[in-house]
Amino acid sequence: MSDNTSLALLLARWFDARLHDSVGFCLRETRLYGLEVLDVDGLASHDPLAARMSFLAAAADQDALLHHPDAPRAREFDAAALVVVEWRPAVSGRAPRPGDFTARRRARVADVVLVADGEGATVLRFEHDPDFIVLAPAS
Repeated sequence: MSDNTSLALLLARWFDARLHDSVGFCLRETRLYGLEVLDVDGLASHDPLAARMSFLAAAADQDALLHHPDAPRAREFDAAALVVVEWRPAVSGRAPRPGDFTARRRARVADVVLVADGEGATVLRFEHDPDFIVLAPAS
């Protein structure tokens, strides 16, 4: 894992915590944020002041958001974050039985990408179990 990937993971986790403290799962549209890193060590210790997030734009879906007139402003930041609340298959320890459907739950998904080098991370949190967080480097 490179230092940049580690920074992307730290920033994604920090950003998700700020979203959870503020908007929770009450998002009706896809949102774009710009992120500015102020203290890398503070990201690791989950300091709320370790970075700054700026709301840039919102649209009905990801495609419309990427064509929004304010979307190019994301390049002015250390990282850009795309956030959506959608229905996702719930994380389960067992495979569904034949004829069963995988349970779907509302989840907040945040994709964070470092502007300088394109390294990124995805963080997912389910509404029905908000203490369980899925964090992965973006491929």
